Amino acid sequence: MTDRSRLLRGGARAATGLLVVAAAAAGVVLVGNVPLPAVAREPLALTVDTTQDTSRTLTCAGSFSELGADPERPGVAIPVGEAGLATSGSPSDSATLGRGEGAGLPGVVSAPMSEPLAGAQFQAIDSETLRGAAASSCAEPNNEQWLIGGASSLGFATTLSLGNPGTVPATVSITVYDENGAVDALQTAGVIVAPGTQQTVSLNGYAPDRERLAVRVESTGAPVTAHLGVAQSSGITPFGISGVTPQTDPATSLVIPAIENADGDGRGPNDSGEGDAFPVIVRALAPGEAGGSATVRALDENGKSTDVGQIELAPNAVGELSVTTLPAGANALVIDADVPIIAGAVGSADDADTREHDFEWFTPAPVIAADTEVAAAVVSGGRMIVVNPSDTAAEVTISRADGKGKDTSATIGPGAAVALTAPAGALITSSEPVYAGVRYVTDTAIAGYPILAPDPRDGTLTVYPR
Repeated sequence: MTDRSRLLRGGARAATGLLVVAAAAAGVVLVGNVPLPAVAREPLALTVDTTQDTSRTLTCAGSFSELGADPERPGVAIPVGEAGLATSGSPSDSATLGRGEGAGLPGVVSAPMSEPLAGAQFQAIDSETLRGAAASSCAEPNNEQWLIGGASSLGFATTLSLGNPGTVPATVSITVYDENGAVDALQTAGVIVAPGTQQTVSLNGYAPDRERLAVRVESTGAPVTAHLGVAQSSGITPFGISGVTPQTDPATSLVIPAIENADGDGRGPNDSGEGDAFPVIVRALAPGEAGGSATVRALDENGKSTDVGQIELAPNAVGELSVTTLPAGANALVIDADVPIIAGAVGSADDADTREHDFEWFTPAPVIAADTEVAAAVVSGGRMIVVNPSDTAAEVTISRADGKGKDTSATIGPGAAVALTAPAGALITSSEPVYAGVRYVTDTAIAGYPILAPDPRDGTLTVYPR
């Protein structure tokens, strides 16, 4: 082959290669601009009920603990007497928590998440050192909760009971707040609560000589249930006792149902001037770095709302409002704040003739969602208070958890707080969101507690298998 032939053949091959490359490039461009058929397939989704194999556990406070009952151990809280327990629903399991001494062990009840369950306890004491009535709700264990009420100043004894119904130890951190702010961290500490036991500590020891107390309880390892016990004496004369139910989260709007102040209405002027001899006291705490203010109003059964005062709140300090006269017929307090708060209010019962006195710290209630059946345990002698803070009337139905008897219905007007008769084991359903509590009042005793609706948990989980 001549040199000229070789050159011609090489040029032809090069031209052919360029044509192939150009065609391939055009094909890529064409594929990129022309939609190709695709196969669309939705991922497989399975909905799982997460409540099927879970249960709800409630732990009660147990009998009231008295500081100083043993003169040789003045800082030790010793349980006295027995607390009566009321339940609503059918517990699938029940037990008690152990503790070092004393009768009246804390009760524990459990039921499947799908079943309604509620518990409450009530105790009346009349001894040389304690007198009055105390009540509280049996509550779910939590890793964080708040309590407000009581004092550690002269004449007051305040205890904190921590119950661990779980199977592993709980390490509990206690932070105490007073009228000036958070108590020095050196004066707060951790408490180990063994599984299946209750530990009771003296807040007088953690924060002595404080006029106002609030507590934050945080636990790791296992959640716990916390309750306060408050006792007061005037000299050597017992002046009253109270149980305090925990709150789970600070909020900007709180409803305290069942408030009462049966302190001898109609007595006229007293040593403190016109008004109630023992005014209702409202306390609030704004945790965190921001202070604020809170307005307090009282609701009656007719839907009348009466402003009773305002609380100025410094950060982490317990603020207080004294309500000179609780409006006649008031059944609830509503507290609206510009920062998240916890709060509580104390009401009294007082008989001027017998000179017998009692008080109770009333706690905010969580909302009962519309069209949701919630269990409510009502102690003997107690009355249920249902609060409808909305602008729409609520149709409320109360039935028996055991299915016996007839249902009762009531219309709760907008902004009204109404007292209703309910069985010991009740179920409550409302067409609108409402709040509820129970109070027990006589001439010389007062007690109350909130109805604790279960946390609004999502009972379903969507799973996408591979």
